[in-house]
Amino acid sequence: MAIYFDKLPTDKPSSAVEPGKYTGTVFKSEMVTSKSGNENLKVTFKLDDGGFVNEFYQESEIPFIQYKIGRLLEATKVKLEGEGTLKDIAKVIANRKVMIDVGVNDRGYNVVDYSGENQGLYPVAKESEKTEDKSDIDAAIEQDDEY
Repeated sequence: MAIYFDKLPTDKPSSAVEPGKYTGTVFKSEMVTSKSGNENLKVTFKLDDGGFVNEFYQESEIPFIQYKIGRLLEATKVKLEGEGTLKDIAKVIANRKVMIDVGVNDRGYNVVDYSGENQGLYPVAKESEKTEDKSDIDAAIEQDDEY
């Protein structure tokens, strides 16, 4: 492929979608280590209209961070009881459909938007959607997968 130097773009291209509500799927959920050494759950949502949104979750007693984890579980229709870890969540949210409030941060990337009246993530109601019983979720958590 030839490079046409006189036709190279001068503006930075963006794959960000316009802010709004979108349906999407949990495309990937994985444990990652932050620059400061903390373990985080990175969830990548694939939007049905094209594009991706990444969201990071961490274990914390900060109410807003716990709220975000609660919204993720509610939106993915996963009911967990007792104690658990982010690794447990990562194992059971794959391929779940959600509704996402999408915003754009100051660097031009799509983000889950919790500002104002937005709650970030919501469940998608579909009559044809399979509802898993608690034993399905427990079995997924008990798997000895490495994240």
